[in-house]
Amino acid sequence: MGYSDYADALVQYGEMSPMGLLWRFMAFSPTVQLLAGLAELLAVILLLFRRTAWLGALIAALDMGVVFLLNLTFDVPVKQLSGAMTLVALILLIPNLGRLVSFLLGRPTRAAVNGRIWKNRRFIAITRWTSPLLALVIIAGGGLAVGSSVGWGQSGEPTALSGVYSATAEGTATDIEGADHTTDDITQIAFSQHSVNGYSRASLRYSNGDYQDGTYSIDGDSVSLRLFPIRQGAQGLIRDYEAEIGFEYTRIGDDGFRLNTDGAEMMIRSDAERRFFFDRGFHWESDVPINR
Repeated sequence: MGYSDYADALVQYGEMSPMGLLWRFMAFSPTVQLLAGLAELLAVILLLFRRTAWLGALIAALDMGVVFLLNLTFDVPVKQLSGAMTLVALILLIPNLGRLVSFLLGRPTRAAVNGRIWKNRRFIAITRWTSPLLALVIIAGGGLAVGSSVGWGQSGEPTALSGVYSATAEGTATDIEGADHTTDDITQIAFSQHSVNGYSRASLRYSNGDYQDGTYSIDGDSVSLRLFPIRQGAQGLIRDYEAEIGFEYTRIGDDGFRLNTDGAEMMIRSDAERRFFFDRGFHWESDVPINR
């Protein structure tokens, strides 16, 4: 679910989709993401072995039940898959439901029921280890493939422009190629502090309220923005770029930059109010609740 990103600072609450709200909520805490992933991995490992399968099924039912509830209430498309996984975990747990009820009631529990699909001794001897080992190879192989494709989730270093800014236009207005706006229309701009596989996000807010996001890249003192269509309605996750614009930038003081392109000039200044969410940080002491 990524990291909490400056490019999201310009998105207003009412513009989010329910799924977008959930993703941003989870992105704020990589620790929660890690713990959730470990809980699911633990269930998978326990399910590989007969003696611990009942405990894996119990943890899987709890894990996937929460995932199914979130998918259902935040309109995430994989509701059916997470629901099916929850149901399968509950089915695997059925032989040991009596033990679980006894435990919850504080009563003695009998030995765990370890299901076997066939009682042939040779079959049991062979599958006792080959099946878990094969499953581990599949899990590890899949994890390695996904991990390497996303750079193991590691974020690149912030760029010189990373931040959230208010913008003031000067000079001659320049059209943004492919968009129905000019540089004079830009009132806010944000550049991501994260980069994954060379992918850094950016977003713009225009004077008429339009919001447009995309990606940016820096080459020396030049920044190039490639923008998706202006956000409106039920747009899908996968989108094609629609507009682009490039600037030359120079730093002004400690909190600003001058952006120039084709006679147009923009002064951008760091906007502390739009960054409050990212700058708040963790506070251990009991203090006035900051619920804004």
